[in-house]
Amino acid sequence: MAKPGDRVGIAALSGRIDPDRLAAGVAALEELGFEPVLASNLRPEASLSGRPLFAGSDRERLHAFHELAADESVAAIVFARGGYGVPRILGHVDWALLAARPRPYVGYSDLTPLLLALVARTGTVAFHGPMAVDFARGLLPEERRSFLDALAGRVPEPWPLEAVSTELSAGRPLAIEGRLFGGCLTMLAATVGTGLLPSFQDAILVLEDIDEPEYRIDRLLTQLRTSGQAAGIRAVVAGHFTNCAREARASLIDFADSLGVPLFAGLPAGHQAPNHTLPLGASVSLDVRNATLQVQR
Repeated sequence: MAKPGDRVGIAALSGRIDPDRLAAGVAALEELGFEPVLASNLRPEASLSGRPLFAGSDRERLHAFHELAADESVAAIVFARGGYGVPRILGHVDWALLAARPRPYVGYSDLTPLLLALVARTGTVAFHGPMAVDFARGLLPEERRSFLDALAGRVPEPWPLEAVSTELSAGRPLAIEGRLFGGCLTMLAATVGTGLLPSFQDAILVLEDIDEPEYRIDRLLTQLRTSGQAAGIRAVVAGHFTNCAREARASLIDFADSLGVPLFAGLPAGHQAPNHTLPLGASVSLDVRNATLQVQR
């Protein structure tokens, strides 16, 4: 766990981050009381190779991340931004190194498969939550509280949800228990078949995304279902679907109906504010009657 006063690493495994936004993110973490430590590929003196799409070549990004992860003085690692790049290096991550030095890792979007692989390969909890670019825009008070509570290991208050499709839960227990998995829908579908995703058996599956038309959302959900990756989940919870077609909800309802599980919406997580920090891999309980999601102690 990590608390104000601790050193917090900032890693960049995906796209390049604008120096001004990085500086603003660093300043925001300092205001929270942390001592930010930049990965070597984010430092001003870094001379990066590779395409401008990425924060350095695959080798440079991975080396900088491993170097930061090996630093035992770093209490947590927050990622700089998403974009694209993690799938290229995911199969080369040193999971033994990460398992030997457990700590909170926080990110979302392109980091989704890395976070889930961390849970699967190290047996620890990883966090779907704000990155340096989010700190740069300025976190809402509830986002700051959620982030600090997560890093400190404090159990958050239950999240109120919207019950969208619960008739299929007739005969089910009023509290559905499982492990919290999920993240960016696009990245989940892109990682199917790699062997790096954990099983979603008995999971409460959180889904969110950005800038996707209805047909692509439906295609991504179909990929999760027909691949067998969604087999055994107990409920679906939708976070933000930012700049997505309103009809996306219909695809989510179809997805949940096809699996015979209830669908809830309104979780404050994803590509817009508020973006709360969610403990992926943690045990959670979904209260069907009161439509709340609670992390178990």
